[in-house]
Amino acid sequence: MSLLAQLKKDSLLARKAADSVRATLLSTLIAEAEMVGKNAGNRESTDDEVQQTIRKFLKNNQEAAAVIRDSGRLAVLERECAVLTAYLPPMATEAEVKAFIADAVASLAERSPKQMGAVMAALKAKYGSGFDAKQANAWVKEALAA
Repeated sequence: MSLLAQLKKDSLLARKAADSVRATLLSTLIAEAEMVGKNAGNRESTDDEVQQTIRKFLKNNQEAAAVIRDSGRLAVLERECAVLTAYLPPMATEAEVKAFIADAVASLAERSPKQMGAVMAALKAKYGSGFDAKQANAWVKEALAA
């Protein structure tokens, strides 16, 4: 079952259970995720595209939580974040990413900043979007400079 199909199923269950927060969040998420595929050639969105949409929603919620002072709205945002996180695959740990970077850098014929793209591509091939690319970028720079 695709991630989009799972979201639709869970949205229906949330509506039946009268869970308005979850139902509203999932309905909005589904609409946004479906638009990605429709805009890219009138097709169904892939799981990766749906995960990117979920991450975008999660980031927006976290940014909103940083500025909102109303405890009621803050509780809803935290609940939404928990719902969104449940649909994402687990992120690679810092130790796993650093170990992979060290192995990748060690296998390079030459160490230079020009090799950054090769190491980042290898990371993306191994973990997909399951790692913090911004942080990994800094670790790769550090490993290549050593």
